Amino acid sequence: MPAPALSASFDPAAAANAAAPTDIEPPVLQEMLLEIPALPLGEALTSFGRRTGLQILYRPDILPDRRSRALSGRMDPAAALSILLSGTDLAFEMKGGMVTIGRLQENPGFLPGLTVEGRLASATRTAPIPSHSRSGGKSATPVEDLPQGLSIVTREDLDQRDVQDINGALAYSAGVRPIDYPGGQGAIDVFVRGFRQSSESVMIDGLRSGYNPYGLEYEPFGVERVEVLKGPASTLYGAMPPGGAIALTSKRPTAAPFHRLQLQGGSHDRRQVTADLGDRIDADGTLRFRLTMLSRRSGTQIDHTPDDRLYVAPALSWSAGDRTDITLLASYLDFRKMGAEQSFPASGTVLDNPYGRLGSNLFLGYPGLSSYRSRTLSAGYDIRHALAGNWTLNQTLRYSSSRVGYLSSWASSGLLDADRIYRFGLQDRPKTSSTLLVDTNLQGEAATGPLRHGLLIGIDHGRHRAHETRRNGTVADGLDVFAPVYGGPYGWDATLARDLTERLRQTGLYAQDEIAAGNWRLTLGGRLDWSRSGSTGRLSGGPPVETAQFDRAFTKRIGLAYRFENGLTPYAGTSTSFQPNSDSDVQGRPFSPSRGTQVEAGLRYRPKGFDGLFTLSLFRAVQRNLTTADPDNPGYSVQTGEMRSRGVELEAKAALSPTAELTAAYSYTDARITRDNPTPGGTDRTGKRVASVPRHAAAVWLRQRFETGAASGLTAGVGLRYVGAAYNATNSIRVPSYLLTDVSLGYDLGRLGPALDGASLTMTATNLFDRRYFSPGFYENSVFFGNRRAVLATLSYSW
Repeated sequence: MPAPALSASFDPAAAANAAAPTDIEPPVLQEMLLEIPALPLGEALTSFGRRTGLQILYRPDILPDRRSRALSGRMDPAAALSILLSGTDLAFEMKGGMVTIGRLQENPGFLPGLTVEGRLASATRTAPIPSHSRSGGKSATPVEDLPQGLSIVTREDLDQRDVQDINGALAYSAGVRPIDYPGGQGAIDVFVRGFRQSSESVMIDGLRSGYNPYGLEYEPFGVERVEVLKGPASTLYGAMPPGGAIALTSKRPTAAPFHRLQLQGGSHDRRQVTADLGDRIDADGTLRFRLTMLSRRSGTQIDHTPDDRLYVAPALSWSAGDRTDITLLASYLDFRKMGAEQSFPASGTVLDNPYGRLGSNLFLGYPGLSSYRSRTLSAGYDIRHALAGNWTLNQTLRYSSSRVGYLSSWASSGLLDADRIYRFGLQDRPKTSSTLLVDTNLQGEAATGPLRHGLLIGIDHGRHRAHETRRNGTVADGLDVFAPVYGGPYGWDATLARDLTERLRQTGLYAQDEIAAGNWRLTLGGRLDWSRSGSTGRLSGGPPVETAQFDRAFTKRIGLAYRFENGLTPYAGTSTSFQPNSDSDVQGRPFSPSRGTQVEAGLRYRPKGFDGLFTLSLFRAVQRNLTTADPDNPGYSVQTGEMRSRGVELEAKAALSPTAELTAAYSYTDARITRDNPTPGGTDRTGKRVASVPRHAAAVWLRQRFETGAASGLTAGVGLRYVGAAYNATNSIRVPSYLLTDVSLGYDLGRLGPALDGASLTMTATNLFDRRYFSPGFYENSVFFGNRRAVLATLSYSW
């Protein structure tokens, strides 16, 4: 909407009362995630100006003595400002990076504050370029000011590519290597900057997702945003690998009502229905809800392997008075797969086999017996309370419990007998767990002379308890992988191999100061962690064994950035991490945590007058105190291992035109073991490349929406993903590089007539040309098969 001319009745002297200083970040006019609690209107406008980079001009005497409504959700600045001014006689004009506010009767050309209604824009619109990070950094920091690498995947990105899992969400991010694992377990397997990430490094709404990897899986349909904070993130989140943190933001109620239903079908007899509903409960919008649901029945490319899922996630937001916002979040996820390990022999896949090549649909388990089901229930809240000035008190809490039934089929190696017989065993390993997590922090702004401080001070605490039993079983006959015949005799051991109860308590104190002085941005952060873990259990029917371990660690982050007026922002920083070790030495003394250190320098560019963000990063990270074989005591470990990763990352996201956008990424990663001891008869890995991490990887996604001509209403997207060659742990087997093609076609059915307004049809294909590709497997002589071609059709209706 073009802005009208500035009203002559407006007093230019209002510039002296700008609600936002002029030396802050340049204006960001696209849709963004805004979280502003209910505040006095003047303070709300000040906060709005800081978060958007807009200069707000008004006469102080025109502001009524009232509080604004809270803002929570993704919206463009004009819609957000309308909400802030709703219920007043004030209006605004937005022109470039300046917003002028005046009384409507005095400025008839201005836009009045409105109650925003109507359905959301179609998912076929060009996605905005992310401007602020909250979930990955705990504070609403402009991306340019972060002193380390960050990749952001928005809800628009997920919808455009019809993402079905977290691996797909991360597939076009630089420095991130997801390991595809069709038909296998749900535990996340992702490398970031060469370091393997576990479920403990996945954050949901600012809290750790949990500690039970087999009970955790992440439903992308319930996610609003995915961020990868690259490099050590222990300063904010505590114990985790040096690669960084993967932060997910759940869908939650927004200011604008919307409703969306989808039906989906496609490859492997997939049948899925989803619903995403949100609206105000009361007329004022102080109560808002969101309900996200998914139900799926599907097979996979692996025989005898389902991919069934039920996901329900209700959310309720309440503006409790003028200063407090409360959001209640809950979710239930029930998924069912098969428990076969699916670590394919290298012979017949990446290596020659005299009998030929193995089929990608081969099931390496016992049909009707191998099974894997997980049911997880979580509930919690997010409370934000505005204090005096610009200070806000936040608390996020989540309790979750999971029940896993896991009957696995596993092999002791990737080798075949007589080049065709695969031998495997069974293990029944049910597990229950419960986790309580809470984070409380205080955020605010202060000034010391010419310095402006964005302060964050907090404490988080976590408690986890899990109980697991394991019983081993044997299968009498091996499986002929070239002519499989399933079934046959099997038996279970009389005694349990494990009966273990694990406990963990963790507490962390953290503080961060983001200092602005002119165009300089300095980030200082530190955190002190205490962790106490222990277990009680029996191994192989023996007497009870008690273990206990106490760890303490301090981590820090220092970063510096400078914003040039032309949109260039060079930055540099260093950060540290820690990760507890559960092992002990020959004398039974527990090991101290491993330590990670990273040095990074980079350049971000957000051009003026062009919607784009370009990032170049160079990094070097080292993880020390890793466990390796004890050369003097076979079967034990010493803490002398070390790994080093260094590389270059390039990432770009740009709106090439109002209807076209580009996402591109490239990474060079040199990840190596720098210190190691060989096991008896084994290989010293010193100097060898880290398993599964390629040197080169690149991805590009181009999307075009057609508004005129015969193709009006059509949206087309095409993506290419290249992953370079990788090796197993001893570098004895090379897994070849591969190039995959993804495509998407969508059509706005509303172009056919008013009766179909809000309806759309989308078709996507991943690995369009059905390329066979592999990743290194669990064992030295094994690989994982990649995802073969999958085609999905989705019918959507929004109102």
